[in-house]
Amino acid sequence: MLDLASREAEVSNILSSILLPGSSVSLVQASLVRNTRVIENDIYVRLFHGADQYFLIDAVKSSLASLPWAKRIVVDTRTIPGVKRTLAIGSGKGGVGKTSVTVGMALTLRDEGYKVGILDADVYGPNISTALGVEAISVDTSTRDDESIVFVPPEIDGLKVMSVGMLAEQGQSLAWRGPILTRLLKQFLFDVDWGNLDFLLIDLPPGTGDAQITLLQECPLAAVFLVGIPGMSSQADLSRTIAMYKQFSLPIVGYVENFSSVQCPHCGESFDFLLDKLSRDVDSTYDLNISPLVKLSIVPGLLSRGEHALNKSLNNINPKPFSILSKTCQALL
Repeated sequence: MLDLASREAEVSNILSSILLPGSSVSLVQASLVRNTRVIENDIYVRLFHGADQYFLIDAVKSSLASLPWAKRIVVDTRTIPGVKRTLAIGSGKGGVGKTSVTVGMALTLRDEGYKVGILDADVYGPNISTALGVEAISVDTSTRDDESIVFVPPEIDGLKVMSVGMLAEQGQSLAWRGPILTRLLKQFLFDVDWGNLDFLLIDLPPGTGDAQITLLQECPLAAVFLVGIPGMSSQADLSRTIAMYKQFSLPIVGYVENFSSVQCPHCGESFDFLLDKLSRDVDSTYDLNISPLVKLSIVPGLLSRGEHALNKSLNNINPKPFSILSKTCQALL
């Protein structure tokens, strides 16, 4: 009788020995290989990689071929043509400034010379287009060599942007059911002509649900950033979101604490903004081993200028935190 558990352990050990170039991180640690299965003498691996990492396919096949019992090795790849690194920006609940942070990160990376795109995957409440002031913009299509139709994302402020908010009529109800939602997200990932991008930032819907599961199963996500606020209700929701990403072994490379404090425009003193903020001696991340990578304060004068100005200026009023976020992204290349 075959000892499949032993063979699966052999496969896992080999995959864990394959390191990313110039790094001590393995494919397993980077969550680039998932859904690994062994069926008798056959090995099935799903490999998630960037447009600059096609060499990993041969690396996986040649390494697994060293197993004497392996008769067939199937590497099922997931990649977005032209996109080097795909990053998710998620949150435990809505209203914590996730979209503002996504736009700020994209603009900072753009200003540092990188080619960046944004995918608004918050299909129930898309507002990336609102943040950039482009609800009325049209989305073109083109035809591939195989005659399939793809979307051509518009370029706004040097960013390639795709959002359901650009396809729906203003005020239209967006009620997507499971299968339709899954198909829509796959289309936004793989049926969009992104061109050549260094980074594709995906603005996720808050919480845990079909959209997140679909992206975790199908999308070549390199890492996730989480956005929250220092309140008890936000932290409780965030803990559940963290648990979901850990279940899929996706690296969480940064937690952005938004609305961390507010500075008095008169005396300059900073103070807590939220009344339910946890005390400093309480682990605000519920023992899930994550602490804020950056903290973003509130600037009262900016709030009075409207949401559009806030979203487009967040990286300008917090240059140091967004520089840290940018460097964290660049380390994944």
